[in-house]
Amino acid sequence: MQIHPELAAMLEAFKDAPPMDFVNMPVPEIRELMAQMPFPPADLPMHEVRELSMTGGAGQPMKARLYRPDDVPVAPVMVFFHGGGWCIGTLDSHDSLCRHLARLLSMNVVSVDYRLAPEHVFPAAQDDAYAATRWVADHAAQLHCDASQLVVAGDSAGGNLAIVSCLRAKEDGWEGIQKQLLFYPVCDARMDSQSYAMFGQIPMLTSEAMAAMWRHYHPGSPVNALASVAQYEDLTGLPPAVMVTAELDILRDEGEAFAQRMQQAGVPVQSIRAQGMIHGFASFSTLVKAVAQSLEQACQLLEKLPAGRAVSVAQ
Repeated sequence: MQIHPELAAMLEAFKDAPPMDFVNMPVPEIRELMAQMPFPPADLPMHEVRELSMTGGAGQPMKARLYRPDDVPVAPVMVFFHGGGWCIGTLDSHDSLCRHLARLLSMNVVSVDYRLAPEHVFPAAQDDAYAATRWVADHAAQLHCDASQLVVAGDSAGGNLAIVSCLRAKEDGWEGIQKQLLFYPVCDARMDSQSYAMFGQIPMLTSEAMAAMWRHYHPGSPVNALASVAQYEDLTGLPPAVMVTAELDILRDEGEAFAQRMQQAGVPVQSIRAQGMIHGFASFSTLVKAVAQSLEQACQLLEKLPAGRAVSVAQ
């Protein structure tokens, strides 16, 4: 198995960058290194990009960013949660990806700046994610958004937060989320899948780094099923989902297993395994043609999914 040549060529530009060592470095130092990285340029034009302030899970102000690709009175809306192991990542690190999703889907996107670990451990990030989703639904008219067409999305730890927002909505009996778009989400704190054994030293996310991220985010034991969602028992009634995994990613198997469990629970799911791709590949969608094609495929599948919660099936 080899990294897709187009992606491998792009990654050469980062070969001399200092490593972000989650095992030995304090997280604030890793954030400083990340801030110096050249993110994909934000050169996809939007009709409007607006900084927002909303109420987070702790009842305190939380930042977010609204992307409106078109000058229309009302558009469907995606609430997006960035990846970074619940420890790193910003609105800027995923700016290009959010713009690309907005353009491909003709959908407004609200990117959420949730609280990060280790300063804020579980459940802070998911409290913020769910609060943001509810806030966007409640303030949709002010954002030129259609609350009846609300999607949650995210990559890696952000994909985990998107799933958890759906689980929290299910527990609350709130049917405001219509679909999920999940890019290689973190699903299982047990970290014992075959893909961990196969790809544990692949660049972008090693098994040691993921273990450190879990320790930062959820230092207590046992891990709550609203963090390690693979251990959440009842997945009936969740919104339809598109699951995107990367062939050469330690998180591949747990994402695909979670998609299969959703299907078994009666949830409509479309799955993509992006061949030759590694963890985090979606962030390079504006730089690598093959990545853009995977993103376009995911968006096409999302548009074809039925909206609304799935019908529960007998257990």
